[in-house]
Amino acid sequence: MRLGFVIFVVCCAAGIASALPAGNPINATIPQSSWTVTVEDVVTIPNSFGSTEPRMEVMASAPDGTGRLYVADQRGKVWRFDPAAANPASTLFQFGDLSTAVADFNSGFQTGVRGLAFHPDFDDNTKAGYRKVYTAHSRNGFAPLVGNPVIYPSPPGLNHDSVVGEFTVLANGTIDPTSYRELMRIGQPAGDHNIGQITFNPNASPTGDDYGNLYITLGDGGGPNDPNGLGQDLSAPHGAILRIDPLASGGDPYTIPDNPFVGQANTAEEIWAYGLRNPHRLTFDTGGEGAMLIADIGQANVEEINLGAAGANYGWSDREGAFVFNTSAALDPLPAGHASDAYTYPVVQYDHDPNNDNAITGSWAVAGGPVGRGAGVPQLNGMYLFGDFGTNSGPVFAVDMDHIQQRDDFSNLSSLDDGTLAPVVELQLVHNGQAKSFLQIIRDELGNPGQSRTDLRFGFGDDGTIYLMNKHDGVLRRLSLVGGLVDGDSDRDGDVDQFDLFRVAAHFGAADQSWRHGDFNGDGVIDTIDVGLLAGNWPGGPSSPQLAGLLDDLGLPVPEPGAGACVLMAAVLAVRRARRRG
Repeated sequence: MRLGFVIFVVCCAAGIASALPAGNPINATIPQSSWTVTVEDVVTIPNSFGSTEPRMEVMASAPDGTGRLYVADQRGKVWRFDPAAANPASTLFQFGDLSTAVADFNSGFQTGVRGLAFHPDFDDNTKAGYRKVYTAHSRNGFAPLVGNPVIYPSPPGLNHDSVVGEFTVLANGTIDPTSYRELMRIGQPAGDHNIGQITFNPNASPTGDDYGNLYITLGDGGGPNDPNGLGQDLSAPHGAILRIDPLASGGDPYTIPDNPFVGQANTAEEIWAYGLRNPHRLTFDTGGEGAMLIADIGQANVEEINLGAAGANYGWSDREGAFVFNTSAALDPLPAGHASDAYTYPVVQYDHDPNNDNAITGSWAVAGGPVGRGAGVPQLNGMYLFGDFGTNSGPVFAVDMDHIQQRDDFSNLSSLDDGTLAPVVELQLVHNGQAKSFLQIIRDELGNPGQSRTDLRFGFGDDGTIYLMNKHDGVLRRLSLVGGLVDGDSDRDGDVDQFDLFRVAAHFGAADQSWRHGDFNGDGVIDTIDVGLLAGNWPGGPSSPQLAGLLDDLGLPVPEPGAGACVLMAAVLAVRRARRRG
């Protein structure tokens, strides 16, 4: 399957921008990867509350060194299991049930349990965060307060309340329902675009300024075209990323760190960044520069990925992607002076294009995932994974973090990877030895060829394992193996050549867990072992005189051990002796 993408259209005659046609602003496509990724079943989550399907919404892990994973069903139940067990199903354990622990719990199509996060001091009995876990969930409107939460009322109309809550975990490993307190209650005018993921920054050191701060994603309150103008309204927390220190302090339910808008009048000081429609997921890269990536679900035409930045205004509803949004469900090109405007634009985007034979058809909604880091599937290290979960095949996309770049000028949008802003590939998935889309995997499990949505969600284990969840068949799956991509092929283009060797040389000796930079075994350092892995797949073999000469020119060490390496060592030494004689 291929996917259409956004292009930039300009009237040349008088320099006047023309409107882009609704639903079909593009011609470009996203290619499939030339290599495959195996999807492996791990454990099946029980059905919820008489339903025929559990609705897996979010995954989390506690910083307690056990590696156990927690999966929340949107309808309330939270499950724990050990992914390293020979039979993970034998360890499946009910951690808690918010539908009974929280009175007036609200569970609908986009409400229920939406986020789960463990305090970074969860395992330290000398700290206030000991055994604390936080939830993002929904309650019926006007439900009695629990504790003394900060209250943000709904704009006109009240559908439900989005809640950030805190629980204490008992010694037996379950949530203590009597410990529940509410930190924040946010009125929602509609049932969609409400609260989403919550998370702590995994890169923050215990002595750093961001340690223990909880990030909270909030949509614009729902409805088409941001009817209440909340995306650009700093007086309300909607359409924003919030940041708080969730621990109670001096009678306050939480404290506000040094956020960008602290001290400004008529402003929700919890706001860290804003101008978002439905920032369904955010993730921190645990390697590289530790970037935050925000997946924001679009409306008219564009799904987007943004780089997190304190104080950023991502433009909704004045902008959608790198375009001007208008209420006619079409897009306009950005004005000539947009490079100096106040908006922060996406780093990756894709469009809704029902008229392109290679495009996703049906509904569209981006699902943000993690950045691959870990020894399990090293070929994915350094790649940000995301997907689409609407009425379509459920594609899983990947883009290398090296290609993600914050820009201001989109005057020649078609030159920026045909409008996608970074080179994206769709991963070819293999399940039980057969190439399948994620939707087909779910259809086969359900025995239902008419299943139309995946409702894809991603998870990430402590060891770097990437998980795929969905809201239909209850099977939690992981990415376990890459096929058709050999060690040394740093640019993932199907061959090992000088370009790959030069890249290894540029990063040799670095503590770096990126396949693209040369960490082919995923051990977090680019060293002689990685050079040896590349040499083993060099055209002509590791004893190639060409390779020996290149190693000598680049000052790289001769890989060892192995017979091939011995031949290569002799060749390199011969090259060096000849050069000394010359």
